[in-house]
Amino acid sequence: MGKRGFPKYTFVFLLMALGSCSTSKFVVDVTKPPSIKIPVDISRILIINRCLKEEFRKPDEIVKGLIAGEGPVINQAGAKKAVESVIDDIRYAPGMEPVYTSAVPRVDTLDKNFPQSLDWNTVENLCRQYNSDALLSLEVFNTNTFIDYGYYQRREAKDNVKIWSNTKIYNKNMDHIPLARLRVEITSGWRMYYPADKQIVVEELKKYTQQWEFEGKTKKDALRNLPSKMFAVEDAGRLAGIDFSSRLYTLRTTVERVLFIKGSKDFKIANRYLKQRHWKSAATIWKEHTNDPDKKIVSAAFYNLAVINEMEGNIEEALRLAKQAGKLNEARIIKEYILLLEEKKK
Repeated sequence: MGKRGFPKYTFVFLLMALGSCSTSKFVVDVTKPPSIKIPVDISRILIINRCLKEEFRKPDEIVKGLIAGEGPVINQAGAKKAVESVIDDIRYAPGMEPVYTSAVPRVDTLDKNFPQSLDWNTVENLCRQYNSDALLSLEVFNTNTFIDYGYYQRREAKDNVKIWSNTKIYNKNMDHIPLARLRVEITSGWRMYYPADKQIVVEELKKYTQQWEFEGKTKKDALRNLPSKMFAVEDAGRLAGIDFSSRLYTLRTTVERVLFIKGSKDFKIANRYLKQRHWKSAATIWKEHTNDPDKKIVSAAFYNLAVINEMEGNIEEALRLAKQAGKLNEARIIKEYILLLEEKKK
């Protein structure tokens, strides 16, 4: 018998494993750039609500509006919540400060189209008075509410106390459970006036839909379980406001990213920094290896630096570094990350 040992292909596999750059998953905070672009020098924003009427022409408008769930009364309630939610949201946005005034020209809340824009004298006077860089105005807020009914089937749970027979199981009926649905449709329109250039830098008209669904023993019982139309419109207005304002500023979100942690002795040191969340210290080590004679180590260094740039919101630089890594190493991890960054850049 010859000497026992590892087959030749086993040594090849071990060499490949030792020569590769191992990876590990990390939870990192990355920036999400604003989807609504505004001038970078806008920090203090004056917020107004033009969708208000000081008084109603007919006394019965209030009663009819509350019952029908539509009209100027309920529109005003939803518009007010939308503006309040925008003010609260921008208050915590990085580099932004909101200020509110009610001293503005009003518009008809029932219209689904933008009204005549504010004249620039009015805009400039308001911005000067409140020392603001821009004026953000809610100029359209229209609501429609709908109620419909349905049901779903639910089989009763088996009751083991019931008597079993060879042919059927008792107490296994199919129930039809009544459902009531309340749907709210909102059309809201925002304009942002930028007096420095006398430009309307934001003009967005958008539709939102929100639905509530409750069951009951009867159709009437399901209807009683629904929220009031006033509450539904106010809540939908609040969410619509947050949806708009959250797209004005940079957000930070937590994601999972893969990083190369081995390949050289220095990468192991960088890995210790990663575990302590000392990102800059790890990045300093990776930069030193962008000219390493080993192409795989260079590729890993470029890739890791791309993740750091993504964390800092430098998407274009992150994509450039990731593509450099991909030229040196066509690993699936790098290819998928390049696609992710390209989508993010769009």
